[in-house]
Parts: sequence; structure tokens; C-alpha cells
Amino acid sequence: MTGTATVNGTSDGATQLPFDTSNVLRALDLIHNPSTKNDIRRQASDYLESLKVSSEAPQYGFTLSTDRSQPPLVRHFGLSLLSHVIRHEGHNLSEEQNVQLRNCVLDLGQSIQPADLAFIRNKVAELWIELAKRSWALDWFDLDEQLVKLWFQDLVHKDFVLTVLESLSEDAFVRDDSIAILRGRDLNSALVEVFTSSANYTGGIKSGDTVHHVRCGEDGWLVRIKQFLDEYNGGQTTGAAKDTVLKALATLRSAFLWVMTPAIVHSLALAATCNFLTQSDADLILAAVDVLLSLYGRPRMEEVEVQALVHPLVQPESILSFQRLYSWSVVSVDEIDSSNYTISKKLSELMSLLSDHMCQYVPPDAGSLNLDPFLHLLTAMAEHESLIVSIPVVHSWVRLLEVPSWRKAPVVQQCVGPLLQVASQRLIQYDQLPEDAQNPVVIFVNEEIELFPERQGFYLNYRKLCSAVVEWICYAQLEEAMQAVLRRADELLDEVQAFEQQLDLDNYQRLSMNVLKADAYFAMIDAAFKGLDRWQNTHRDNLSAEQEQMGQRVREASKAWMLDMMSQRDFRDPLIRERQIKTAVEVSNRALQKDTGFAFNVLEHILSSFIISNQQNQVYLEAVNELHGYATSELRRLSLQHADYFVTFYDQLQSKFTDLINQLGAEERLQIDLESTLFSVIQRATAVDYADRQARLQEFLQPISAAWASESVQESLQSFESFVHSQAFDRVGPYLASLRANEAEDWSLVPYDNHGLQLQQDMATGYAKLPLRRSRILLSISTEKLEEGSSLHKMACDLWSPMTSNMLSHVLRLTSYNHRLHDTASWPGVTPQMEPAIQRVLRDRYWQSGISAGSVSEFHSKVKSTKSTLEGFASSVRGRIRQNLEQCYSILHTLGRLGPAFYSMQQLPEMIAEAAIDTAAPLSPHHFSVLIQMLPKLIDECPPENRQQFLTPILASLLQQMDAKLSTEWVKMNERKQIKHEEENLGEEMRDDAVLRATNYKAVNLVSHWLHPKREQDLSSKKAIVNGSYLTQGNRQTMRDFLLSNINILDRLLVFITHSIAFRDTRSCSTMLETARRIVPEFAFDRFISGQEAVAVREFISTEMLKTAITCLNDGYFADQQQYYAQLIAIIWLSYGLPVHVPASEGQPAHDRPPLTQTPRNVILSLPGMTEDKVDQAAAKLAHEGLGGRSKKLRAIILSLLEGVRGVRLSELGKIDMRQQRSKILEKYKQRELLDMHGVEGDRKPVEDDGVDLGGLAAMFSS
Repeated sequence: MTGTATVNGTSDGATQLPFDTSNVLRALDLIHNPSTKNDIRRQASDYLESLKVSSEAPQYGFTLSTDRSQPPLVRHFGLSLLSHVIRHEGHNLSEEQNVQLRNCVLDLGQSIQPADLAFIRNKVAELWIELAKRSWALDWFDLDEQLVKLWFQDLVHKDFVLTVLESLSEDAFVRDDSIAILRGRDLNSALVEVFTSSANYTGGIKSGDTVHHVRCGEDGWLVRIKQFLDEYNGGQTTGAAKDTVLKALATLRSAFLWVMTPAIVHSLALAATCNFLTQSDADLILAAVDVLLSLYGRPRMEEVEVQALVHPLVQPESILSFQRLYSWSVVSVDEIDSSNYTISKKLSELMSLLSDHMCQYVPPDAGSLNLDPFLHLLTAMAEHESLIVSIPVVHSWVRLLEVPSWRKAPVVQQCVGPLLQVASQRLIQYDQLPEDAQNPVVIFVNEEIELFPERQGFYLNYRKLCSAVVEWICYAQLEEAMQAVLRRADELLDEVQAFEQQLDLDNYQRLSMNVLKADAYFAMIDAAFKGLDRWQNTHRDNLSAEQEQMGQRVREASKAWMLDMMSQRDFRDPLIRERQIKTAVEVSNRALQKDTGFAFNVLEHILSSFIISNQQNQVYLEAVNELHGYATSELRRLSLQHADYFVTFYDQLQSKFTDLINQLGAEERLQIDLESTLFSVIQRATAVDYADRQARLQEFLQPISAAWASESVQESLQSFESFVHSQAFDRVGPYLASLRANEAEDWSLVPYDNHGLQLQQDMATGYAKLPLRRSRILLSISTEKLEEGSSLHKMACDLWSPMTSNMLSHVLRLTSYNHRLHDTASWPGVTPQMEPAIQRVLRDRYWQSGISAGSVSEFHSKVKSTKSTLEGFASSVRGRIRQNLEQCYSILHTLGRLGPAFYSMQQLPEMIAEAAIDTAAPLSPHHFSVLIQMLPKLIDECPPENRQQFLTPILASLLQQMDAKLSTEWVKMNERKQIKHEEENLGEEMRDDAVLRATNYKAVNLVSHWLHPKREQDLSSKKAIVNGSYLTQGNRQTMRDFLLSNINILDRLLVFITHSIAFRDTRSCSTMLETARRIVPEFAFDRFISGQEAVAVREFISTEMLKTAITCLNDGYFADQQQYYAQLIAIIWLSYGLPVHVPASEGQPAHDRPPLTQTPRNVILSLPGMTEDKVDQAAAKLAHEGLGGRSKKLRAIILSLLEGVRGVRLSELGKIDMRQQRSKILEKYKQRELLDMHGVEGDRKPVEDDGVDLGGLAAMFSS
């Protein structure tokens, strides 16, 4: 092979080799031989490519593929030639040539033999599939006849037929296959016709005045497959027969996604599938269960469908079979890798789906359908040691209990006892257990869910569901259930207290099984009282005499139990005391919220829970401090609910707090927290005169105002240099230099001396001189849960407005100073040689699953054990900077609750932009994300009338900083991955990569939230928004409209979106692509901007954003998102580059608007391999669909056009079925925020996939 062939058949200097099978074999050998030199391999590849584009390719392909004397590799290459012709050259062939090609491919299928290797047979099947997608039911109508002829031959031909049918079903209804999508209804209709019987669907494809029927015979493939499965059910199925049975079940699995219910019932294919559940072969059982999961995984069934498809599977005879199969499948943790365990998981999903379909309608009459065995099986599955098996059925129980008709059904009420026991036993916080805990629950979950955050989300969702079960049972059977729960709680808490007798405070450990058990028992109590609270709220307005008496009895009995629990149970462990307080306050604020006497008892209980300890165990002392902090926060929460009552003994309460502070020798933190409780009591006590309250509150704020105005604070904040000196930061660098910290590899092994201790104390003293924390807490308390325009809101504004200006100027200066400290070059007294040491000081430590070594508890233990080392010293320094910033950020966004009094301040937005945002460049991605997290609260509180003046400079600056930060960090990360250093820590790189992705996601979510059409609707449900009256006023400008019409923000917004869709984080890209697709059409008309501004915006989108989308489409990294990039390309082209029909409006008749710009067409035309004819054909198809066209159709047009440009998805390389890789149900339960406890999904859904394409079916049956 001396020359490299080119597309036109010439060579690059050597003679083109003629077609010869020996040359093909030699080229293939060279390509697959690992020792072949690259230039030789390239020449061999070029030669084979030249054969593909040759006009003789069909003949070459047929010759090579039918010559059985050739090696399989050569025959496969021959089939590849035919595949290339079908995919890329078919439109260039004449009608006669296309018929010849089709006959050639059909001959190949008819001549397959058992001796042919599987990959040869599959390649032939692929040719049939590709032909069918392009021409079946257009000018070729006998495909089904050909398949039926093959079906009645041997197993090899049956397998071949099933491969064709399954793939056609997947491509037409499931996959985003561009060819099938472009075919649309006729291909879908043809498939429906051949799969169903004529008794269910007559079918027929209309072509002009002729109707073509594509079904062969009266029976469809559902019936034929059912008959085939019946032949092999009951006996031992092995070898080729087993493989074909599995293929038949896989075909049913695909068809059951979309085929109509009458056809399934008529064919008896469901019964044939269920028969395989009694087999002893796990592979066949799993395949059958997958078929059922496919059928019952449909989002919703009509009641008649439930009766036809679900009722047969939940009747006692069927459940007996399921029960036997489930019992056989249950395994211990030692057999976690067995197929039996997989069957358990899938059966649980199946039973859950059946239950969910049932509870959409009223329970069937007990005489017609006995559901007792089915519900008992659900309960048995809920008891499985693996929470993965348990969670779907526990969720189904919640859904059943939520529906009144099911909740009241006798058959359900019989199950609540065992169900209550299961749920109450599973409220443990399993995520707190060590990863290596030998607990079966933990082992099962760890094997299934690798990442800690996902495990944590899963455990959280499981606990929520168990809590919901207890709550609904107590609601449904109030008196009996409350008695049972509280009686059981007494027994369990007795065990906790008995175990506490062994508690050794000298060797106290935070994480103990006793603490986790106590937490679970209190969680059970919480859930029971939530049930009581729900019952009271539901029956408040329509209470019968009998219900009123029962409610009174339950309330009094429950109150007595709580009082006894608080007075008699004196736990020694601070963490258990903390949990006890949480339950007491929760009960007081909800179920017994009007009982002031009970609230007083809770107050006394909290005050008695403080611990005076002389213990030296640092771990125990930290737990005690945590208890005190939590107790004061719960005191505040209690006081907000009962301020009018607490104010009647205000002086005694104040005296009690003073005594407590003296007894504890409490630090300033606790004093401020207790002071804030007194503040909230006075502020919220509406029974006290307004002027008296305001005067007394002013006494609390006077010291804060004086502190901000003090000479010492003024001097310390006069400059960056004076600030770092006042906080002792200027001594950190010299101190580290004195220890030669830059030479120490492991700081956790280097202890610091008394100088370091003194430096820490001086930093703490300097921090205490700043009134940051007192300001932040009292500001937060005084503005929490206020209503705009209320007397309390007016009081807060009157109290804070006089000092806001002075406080703000200092807070903003502090923010900029602390941002500057993240730049190592700005630290005084630090030489360039010591800057890496300061960088280490600024680097946070945190644990990440799959990256950090050891468990999270081990990480926390290690952090605490290094407090006396240089690592601990560094932690205290960065902790001080972090505290400064967090307090400043909090003050900034909390001031926003004051409304116009804050947002109308002159020069304030420019000051915030300059001091808090423009200075953020030195922040690491992690700290930058904290800033991003703060700003939404400030932005969301801004009233519409203040947006132009207040938000314009802030958002313009923020968008610019986010774009610059993320762009820079992604460049650094990509360079870091390309240039590896031997000494580089892979764990650190992975951690930094994860942090950057998280920050990226926060930033794009922020922008996506602003631009979401339902932003105001979502925000209006959040009580945290104080100035939110505008959210419910339909005539007010939305944030989305404000941004899209503000040219000062819009240019930076579009730049950020354009860059964001190319950042290498697929989750962030998906969010930003969805946002881009929403806003692009908005600039096709003059709704927001007009004139040259609108022209400039359209040109930017048509060039920069379009080019970015095309580049990403060609990038293998984004291969699984390519459909969404294609959709964005289509929308840009449709919006600006194609004619659009404009409906009639006031003063303007309907008309066709010409293209606004030719830029999209020109950009696409400039791509390699594009011709005007191809581009214009695609444009015509897009114009026909319009912006209102189906997203799948728009994507398909672009993907087909850019076939040679786009990257190739892994799933396309071998038609890998990605659906079965993970359980969709398990994926849902790993999401922290997606699980809705009331069975109703939110309005907002990620646009990941359109799901099964039923468009053709809908069109056929829409009359």
C-alpha cells in the first residue's frame, strides 16, 4: 500500500490500489495490528474510506459480505460499505438503484445461517433497520411479509427478526433517532399496525388515494411472540433457545412502552410474560420482570386500563406467585452480588408501580378483588434489610395513606400495625454511621450508591418517607396510634437511659449508636405529633361532638406524656438533650401551639438543660457548647410563637438569663444569643404599647450604633493596613516564617508555640471589638418573618434606618478588606517566598466522598486532633476571615428586608458592586460560591420600582465577575489536567474539580432562576421574602422582563450564557441550554428591545452563541447533550434566520415576516461538507415545523444536517441500551430535593428527555 487514497479516488502521489479482497484484508489486518506504524495505519484507513465513497461501493459491499470464504472481518467490512451507502448516499441513488440495494440487503437477511458469527448477523439486521427507517411505509410495504417468512424458520432467523423489531421500536418510540423522528407518524403507524392484530387496529398507510396495509396476516407480532414464548415456558430453556427467548422478552419490553392496552390484553402476551416468573432461571425471570416494569412504568393509566392490566396481577393467585418469587429472591448481605438480590429490587419496584396505579382510583370492592395478600406483600417488602428494596414500597404506602378513600379502606387499616412498626424502626440517621459499619442496612446501600452525597440524600428521603408513614397513621387512627407510639417511645427511651448509665464522660465520643437511636425515637415522636397537628388542622372547622371529645382526650394525654418526658428524663449526653429540646419546641409550636402553660414548661425545660461542667474532655465540652447554642436558638423560636405570654414575666426571664450567664461564665456568643431572645419577646409582644416596645428595643440597638461610630472601629477600618493590624493578620506571615512553615510538608505534624497561641487570642480579641455578630443577629431577629407594610415591619425600619448608612459603609469596607486577604500578595510582612504558605493557610479543608481518604467521621476526628498544630493554627486564621465575610454577607442581604428604606439609598448599589463584587476576583471558587449564595436574597427582596436604580450596577458587575471567574478557573483546570506533574496530588485535583463544578452550577442556577417565567410564582410561596407583595401583582414587571429589556445587563448576560454552555460540566450546561432556548425567541420581535440594540443582540446570538453550540456539538465531551445543542441551533435559526408567520394583532394584520438576518445560514454554510442545497433543505424543514414544532423533530433536522460535524455518542457506537444501566426509581431517591412527600411533582422539570414518543399514536387515535 504505497499511496493514500483520497475521496475522489486519486492518491497523494502513489497509484490508487484497485479493489481486491486481498487488499481489503491486508488493510484491515494493518489497522487492527497494534504494532502497525501510525502512517501505515492511516494509509490503510484512507484506502478503506475510499472504497466507501466509491460509486461501486454497493457492489463491493455485496461481493465481500456474501462471500462466505472470506474472513469474518472482511465480510463485516463489506456490510459496513452497504451501511455507509444506506446512511449517506441513498439520496444520490436512482429509484432503480435503491430497489437493487434493498433487494441486496433483503437477500443478506434471508441467507443468514447459524454458522454466521453474531456480529455478522447483527450487522445484517442493522442494514434492515436502517432501510426500514428510511423507506418502509413510503415506497416499500412488504417488510412485515419478509419478517414473517423468516420467523417461521429456525431460531437464528427468529433472533434476527426480533433484533429488527426491537431496534425499530426503540428508534421510533424511545431513542432520539434523527431519521425515525423525521419520518414521524407514518413509521410509528406502521409499527403499531404490525405489532397489533387486525382486531385491535385496522391500520393502513395512506399514500395519495391509496391505502397500503403493511401487516402480514391477521395476527401481529405481539401474538406471534406470545405463541413463541408459550412453546418454551415450563421446560428447561438453554443455549440458542434461551437467547432467543430473552430476545423475545426484550422486544416485548420495548413494545410495552407504547402499544395500546387492548392489543396487550387481546394478545395474552402479558400472561405469557408472567409465566416466566415461575421459572428457575434467574436470567429469564429478570427479563420477564423488566417487561413488566416497562409496561407499568407508564406515567398514568386510565381506570379501564388499571382494571385490565393491574387487577390481574394483584389478585390473590398472582400475588401468591410473586410472594414465592420474592421469598426465593431474598438474600443476606453476603450474597449482594447475586441475581436473586437484583430480582428483589426489581420486584419491589414492580409492586410499587402496581400500587401507585391502583391508588389513582377508588379501591375496588372487596368482593370483586381481595387486596389483602397484595398489601401484606408490600409490607413484607418494606421490611427488607436493604433499604434499596424497601424504599419504593414505603413510598407507595405513603401515597396510599394520603388518599382518603384508601386510608379509610378496611383492608388498609388492617395493615397499619405492622407498617407502623417497620417505619418507626427505620428512622435511624444511617448516614451518620461509619462507612465500614457492619450493619446490613449500611452495607446494602454502600454497595449500591457509591457517592456519599447521594447516599446521604437517599437516607434522608427514606427517613422522610418513614416519618410520613407514622404521621399519616397517627392522623388516620388518632387515638389508638398516638397511644401506641407514645407507649413504644417510653420503652425505647428507657433503653436509651439505661445505656447512658455506662456513659464515660472522660472518654466521650460524639458519634454513638445510643445518640442515633435516641434521635430516631424522638423523630418517631415528632412524626406522631405532626399527625395530631394535621388532624387538628383538618377538623378545625367541621368537628363533630364525638371528634371534639376525642381530640381533647388525645391532646391532654399527649401533653401529659410530654410533661412527664421533660421532667422525668434527664439525659446525660448533651446531644440527646439537644434532640429532646427540639421535640419539645416542635410540639409546643405546632400540635400544642395555643397552650401557653405547656410553652412555659418547655421554657423551663430548656433553661434546665444547660450543663455546667468541669470536664477536661475537649470533645465533650464541644458537645456542651453545641447544646447551649442550640438551646438558645430554640428559645428564640419558642419566644417568637409566645411573645405575648413571655412578656408578662419579662423581668423574671431577664433575671434568669443573667443568672444562667453568671453560672456558666458564658462567652460573648451565648450572651448575645440570650439577649436576642429578650429582644424578640419585646418586639413581637403586640399586647405592649407600640411606642414602649420601640423605646425598649432602641436600648438594645444603642450599643451597636455606638460601637460602629466609635473611634476605635473608625481607626481600625480606615485602611486595609489598619484593618489587618487591628485583627493581627499582619503578624501571621512573620510568625509562619519564624517556624519555617514553607519548608514543612505536613503541617499537622508541626505544633505551634505560645506565640501562635497569643496570636490566635489577639485575632479573637480584634474580632470581638467589631460589632459584627451582635449587629447580624439582632438585625436578623428583628426582620424575620415580617409582612411588608405591617407595624412590625415599620418598627424594624424605624429602628435600623438611623444607623444603616454608617454601619453599611463599615460592613462594605470589611467585605472588600477580607476579599483582598484572599490575594496572598496583599498580606503585609509576607515575602514572595512565603506566599505559598499563605496560600496553604487560605485553603479550606473539607471531606468529599470518593475523593477524601477515610470516612467523614474520621475526617472530623482528624481536624479536631490537629487543633494544636500548624494546621489547626491555619484553620483558625482562615476561619476568622470566613467569619468576617459571612457576617458581612448576612448583614447585607438581611438589610434588604427593610424594603424601600434600604433599596432607595443613594449611591448604595454602586458601593455594593464596587466593595462586595468587583473585589471578589481573588476568591477561590469555593469562597466565590458563598458570595453567589448570598446575593439572591438581596436581589429577590428588591421591589420592582427600585430595580433599575439598584440592581443594574449590581447585576452587571456580578455577571461580569461570574463570567471572568468561571472562565479563568475552567482554563486553569483544563491546563492542569493536560499538564501533569509527578508530585501533583490527584485527590486535590479531583476536589478542586468538584468544587469548580458546584460553583459553576450555583452560578448558572442563579441566572436560570432570574430568567424563569415562573420565578415570581415560585418566590411567592417562600415566606422568607419580606418585601414580596409585588410577587402577586400581575401588572408588575417580572425579573425576567427587567433583565431582557435592560441593555446594560443584557450584553453581559448573553456573554455569560454563551460561555456557560461550553463550560465542561454537563449538569450546568443542561441548565443553561434550557435557559438559552427560552430567551432566544424573545428577541425576534420588539417586545423588550428594538432598533440597533435588537440587531446587535440578534447578531451576537447568531454568531457567538450559534458557533459555541456547533463547537460543543462537535465535542465528544458533550456527546450526550448534543440533542439539546441541536435544539438551540434550530431555535436560533428559526427565530432570526427564517421567515415566520406573524398572527394578526391590534392594528396589524397577519403577515409573513422575512428573515431578520442571514447570519445563521452563513455560519452553518461555512462548516465543512455543507452545500447550499443541504442547508436550504434543512431550512425548509425547519420553517415547515416552526418554533412551535416538536423539540424532537427540530433536533432531528439539525442532527441530520450536521451528521458529519457532531461527535458520536457512546450509546450510538453499538446501540448500547442506556436505559437499563440504572434504576430510574433509585435515581429519584438519591436526589435530596426532588422527593415530594405528597405525591405531586413540582411544575418545573428538567428537560432531559421527552420520554417515549407517543406522538404518532396520539395522532392516530385523536379522531
